[in-house]
Amino acid sequence: MPPKSDSQTCRISDRLLQDVPIDFLIVFRIAFGVVMCWWAVNNLRNGIPYHSYTLPEYHFTYFGFDWIKPIDLSLTLGGIAVDGMSLLFMSLAGLAICIALGIWYRVVAVLFGIGYLYWFMLDKAYYLNHYYLCTILSLMMPLFPADRAFSVGAWLHPERRSDTAPAWCLWLLRFQIGVPYFFGGIAKLNADWLRGQPMRTTLSYMTDHPWISRFPFDQESLVQLVCWGGVVFDLAIIPLLLFRKTRLFGFLLTCAFHFSNHNLWNIGIFPWLMMAATTVFFNPGWPRQLLHRLGWMSAPNLPDAEVISRYTFQQRFVLVSFCLWLSVQVMVPLRVFVSPGNPSWSEYTHHFSWHMLLRAKVSGVRVCATDPESGRSGTIDLRQYLTRRQLSVVGRDPRMIHQLCLFISDDLATKGHPDVELRALALVALNGRKPQPIIDPTVDLARQPRDLSYPDWIVDLYEPYRHVAWQYPIEQWESQLDLELPPQMLAIRKPTESSQGPKDDVTDDAVLTSESDKTESVVTN
Repeated sequence: MPPKSDSQTCRISDRLLQDVPIDFLIVFRIAFGVVMCWWAVNNLRNGIPYHSYTLPEYHFTYFGFDWIKPIDLSLTLGGIAVDGMSLLFMSLAGLAICIALGIWYRVVAVLFGIGYLYWFMLDKAYYLNHYYLCTILSLMMPLFPADRAFSVGAWLHPERRSDTAPAWCLWLLRFQIGVPYFFGGIAKLNADWLRGQPMRTTLSYMTDHPWISRFPFDQESLVQLVCWGGVVFDLAIIPLLLFRKTRLFGFLLTCAFHFSNHNLWNIGIFPWLMMAATTVFFNPGWPRQLLHRLGWMSAPNLPDAEVISRYTFQQRFVLVSFCLWLSVQVMVPLRVFVSPGNPSWSEYTHHFSWHMLLRAKVSGVRVCATDPESGRSGTIDLRQYLTRRQLSVVGRDPRMIHQLCLFISDDLATKGHPDVELRALALVALNGRKPQPIIDPTVDLARQPRDLSYPDWIVDLYEPYRHVAWQYPIEQWESQLDLELPPQMLAIRKPTESSQGPKDDVTDDAVLTSESDKTESVVTN
């Protein structure tokens, strides 16, 4: 193998391969395990595994992953019936504790990563950016030698103990924690956010919140302070954390930011995970250095710098993989700038792009079924297919509405109605705008293919920005809007005689379906 050169790239590579104190990784391992156990137990306490995954008839799978299904299993434990998804969450809680303790670390971390990824891929209706981040971190954990110290594994196998870890572990964690901040800040550089929406509307719905009621959020200056402050924080926090002189200030600012988020928004474990993860920006040996300053232990020994004359195959593999992963994490969020449509409106490329709190959507959807033979039309009762939580999401995403229509079409076909046409009246109000159709109501969605391309039946956003939100209840939308509907939808409002059309799932009720209240619909992540 030829000797390496003395270029800047090689010097950076050498730094990534040097050993650093392992303390940062131990703290992260324990914090990650505890927080993820807390997440799993909290979901079990609230019945989420059963009500959101076992009970629903349909799940919005990611394209190409329709084969991923909830665990169809039921056991009786101590006289109590337990479903398969609840067993999964019990297992994840136990695995998370094993990660924190460092018991059979590699095997346990692999199992937890697979289990969490499986859960994440089950239903995109529940997608949140912090779930995406937890998925990435879960898949990273088996790569880190986080059990070399302060773990049950290191206690049982002293020969495996080590006070150091490769520096690439430190910089990979720093990079991954920094990605949501940086791209979240880039995403906020859009016209709606900088003009105060959706934050102005969101805060107006939260006047009864004990924190909000103490401040005059109805004043425009304070709304602008929140919006511009969010941009500055997201873009400045990583530089503040990277520089030693501003690191402590950046950490305290981060803690204050996430603590306020915990009190304002219902985002679960995310604030606590980020506060714990931000400690990776300190000196990697900070825990023992802190204990030394407190007089509780002697001064820690710093690892000697290793002189690398030639890279081994394993080192080259690590460096190449490191660079490839960084490239993927940068390119995926940037795809929104080269993809068609407005991601906050069409939801196309919204996932995995770190767009947080940028869109306030109030939506209503009605699916019209038409029997082409008899001409009879009716409205599909979506509540028989979806839970309230799914209904609160599906109306804002046109491709999820299409996905649901394909499922309904297959369901009607099994009941003897194979050629039913399905059209959707999906009205969405984005960031306080007047509602408009997001799907062409004349298109038969049951005949549209599902693929990764941008659908031509999505209606572009044409309603102008409004400083003051358009305020009408969903029940009055159709009477306030000038809609051009196809005859199949207009016929629903007229009394019709019974015919041989699809009856099992169709009613003559023409009310828009929406299970989301405004306070939930405006805080979308």
